[in-house]
Amino acid sequence: MTNHTVTNVVINFDEGLPGFESVRRFVIVASPALEPFTLVQSADGAEPSFLAIEPRLIDPSYASPLSESDMLRLGAEAKTPLLWLVLISMQPDGSATVNLKAPLVINPSAMRGLQLVAPHSLYPIDHPLSAV
Repeated sequence: MTNHTVTNVVINFDEGLPGFESVRRFVIVASPALEPFTLVQSADGAEPSFLAIEPRLIDPSYASPLSESDMLRLGAEAKTPLLWLVLISMQPDGSATVNLKAPLVINPSAMRGLQLVAPHSLYPIDHPLSAV
């Protein structure tokens, strides 16, 4: 898994994101003020937007396999550099968690992304976000 920064360009998610299937175009916004976080913002309106982080900042050994069909959907090959992000959720008690089970995977060269939904993944949906 390799991460390459892609900012302020429109990334197409052909299937949208779960719960937001009608929203297909997102912009990845990174800035020094946000580091180490990234904003994943709808390119077509104010909502939805998500705070995200590279999963290896949470778990240095993080790995989520991509199937051949996932690679085809991304327009990627085995050696294509990909950007991996996991979404952050705020909890009612003020803490934050990250969804390691369903990462966003983006192919910067094709401007295509998808959210992997891996029901058999050993990673949790609500991994605590500690200081990074």
